[in-house]
Amino acid sequence: MHPLLARPEFRLYIAGQTLSVLGDSALFIALGIWAKVLTGSSSAAGLVMFCYAVPMLLLPLGGLVADRVRRRPLLVTVNLALAVAVSPLLLVDGRGHLWIIYATAVLYGLAGAVLTPAQSAMLRTILTERQDFGAAVGFTQTMRAGTTLVAPLVGSGLYGWLGGRAVALVDIGILVAAALAFLALRVKEAAPEPSGRHWRTEVLAGFQHLRTTASLLPLLIATTATATVLSFLQPVLFSLIQHGLNRSPQFLGVLETVEAVGALGGSVLGGILIGKLGPRRTVMLGSAVFGLGAVLLLVPSVWVVSAGLLIAGAGMPAGVVGLATAAQSLTPPQLMGRTQAAVNLSLTAPQALAIGVGAGLVAALDFRTVLAAMVVGALLSAVFLLGKPDAVIEDDDEDGEEPAEQLAAEPTAGAADDPAEGPAEVPAEVPAEVPAESAPRP
Repeated sequence: MHPLLARPEFRLYIAGQTLSVLGDSALFIALGIWAKVLTGSSSAAGLVMFCYAVPMLLLPLGGLVADRVRRRPLLVTVNLALAVAVSPLLLVDGRGHLWIIYATAVLYGLAGAVLTPAQSAMLRTILTERQDFGAAVGFTQTMRAGTTLVAPLVGSGLYGWLGGRAVALVDIGILVAAALAFLALRVKEAAPEPSGRHWRTEVLAGFQHLRTTASLLPLLIATTATATVLSFLQPVLFSLIQHGLNRSPQFLGVLETVEAVGALGGSVLGGILIGKLGPRRTVMLGSAVFGLGAVLLLVPSVWVVSAGLLIAGAGMPAGVVGLATAAQSLTPPQLMGRTQAAVNLSLTAPQALAIGVGAGLVAALDFRTVLAAMVVGALLSAVFLLGKPDAVIEDDDEDGEEPAEQLAAEPTAGAADDPAEGPAEVPAEVPAEVPAESAPRP
């Protein structure tokens, strides 16, 4: 057993996060199916996704909340509040109650804008040694990937068996269990103190930290670029299935399952390699693996395409492990929520735009041309990181971290008097170069 798993607080954290993700994903799938059944409209079902996604734009505000209150009570409260918010679904019995489904999706999105940065910040509170960051991120990403793999089956299967109300009841139970897991955590959290700075400076402090940390910003750029080309994959697969494999559209479910299995493997692989390669090389490897896997999608064979999706699916999660480990290591605990929110928004916003762009490209070009562009984009992301500074993962005292948070959030003298000036410019943080081989193993 890994030493991390021997710690009760880490096991409770993993349990709480996994239950929260399971409830979120399973209900999200069921809400879309429910809207489709009530209306017969695919657009009505798609609107569920829209209602869930739009509140995630408030991630920077959610990150500020996670940094300005104790994380454990916040996680308990939000999960319990979400359980209460789901209960009106028990009243849905016809098309006239469709608004309850949409309202629940919005509330789930709002809760996610707080839970995501709060969970990451809670992990930073639990971990006492930076050598554990890589393994911890690997474990959390693996559990998330595994949960995401089974959650759609749970949500759709339970809906088909017992209906929407049963899914709501199960989800309420899962959310309460997640709250209890976080409640059982025994961690020491100091009461956050108001900084007295302008609220906009506080909200944008996570972006400022990313922008001014020399060894973190390139990782974010490369991972975002790979995530963007990855988003082209969804529209490409529809065309590949029809024109490359000569299969029905329903075959998409099979290919997406293969990709999800690859993602699970990539999360495990990233957790293993992060201690050997370091964050930068792990991100590079993730981008390169995705590009090499995408090459196989050019071959008109079900088996070759499946192998390609398995490999490509592993690339992005491995890269995310590298980025998340660097973010945990280079971010002060009191800034972790806002930094995680900034990372998530930086990744997801371009992805949402890229899905629409990819659909347009597939309509205008042969899907093989789009695939080739995806391969080039992913490999360029890996090449971009050559020679960039490495993120150092080593222990240091918490007192040494305080100035980093101050630099990330404190405006200059002029900006303090004029909030319109926005966040202050700060010197980039340039950690010492260390060989990747010297990085401690998880």
